[in-house]
Parts: sequence; structure tokens; C-alpha cells
Amino acid sequence: MPEKPIRIFIDTNVWFSSFYGSENCQKLTKAHQEGKINAVISARVLDEIVRNVKKKIPYQYDNLQKFLLGTPPEIVSNPKTIPPTLINLASVHDLPIFVSAMQARTDYFVTGNTKDFSVKKLEKITGIKIITPTEAVRILHL
Repeated sequence: MPEKPIRIFIDTNVWFSSFYGSENCQKLTKAHQEGKINAVISARVLDEIVRNVKKKIPYQYDNLQKFLLGTPPEIVSNPKTIPPTLINLASVHDLPIFVSAMQARTDYFVTGNTKDFSVKKLEKITGIKIITPTEAVRILHL
């Protein structure tokens, strides 16, 4: 029986960069389309992706819609609360997104903004590896 693809939470900025043309970000979204990984996002990330693409790169909106309809990522709910042990370990904006990844039990959290996270502390507490798109491409051999 084939192994299930690894579940990877992909942050808004990575999706946006993929549709903007970043090679490594495109490799991640392509890996999802090909079933090599299982991309996971939260409802909040979905809203942010749609809003940002419409506003900043509207010429890519049709491609985004086709992607979401053809090979949608797994969409998980936004967290109702933030665990007290995680307070101050990420920016106020990013913490709920990371908690969604934690609650979804993903193996990796891929973001272009690792500076917004206390990476080592969060990895130790949650077991989720926080990596950049470049690191993801290297680690996952994409």
C-alpha cells in the first residue's frame, strides 16, 4: 500500500508567492497538485489568499480559482482559543494560523516569514518543523 503524502501547512505568503512566480513556492503547490504532499490551510489563510491575489495580482485570480477547484488543499478550521503556552511565540497575526497547523497535526509549517516565529521554542513545544519554502524544497526533494 502506498504511503500517504506528508501533511504540510502552507502559510498565506507562500501561496501568494507561488502565484506571483516564486520558483520554490511553485514547486510546493505543484507537489500538492501531483499528490506528493498534502497541503493544509486554515479558513483564515484561504480568505487571505483570495483577498491578496484579487488585490495585488488580479491577473492570477482565475488561475487561483482553477487551482482551488481542481486540487483544493485540506481546509481546517480557525482555532477558537490560543494555548497559553504559545502566547508571545509568534506575531499576533500569525499565531492563530500556526495554532490551526498544530490542531491539524501537520508535520511542517512552511512560511516565508520565519522571523515572525520563535522557531526553536514552537518546534520544541509542538513538534512541528517551521521552515521556509527553500528548506521545504530541499528537505522534501522537490
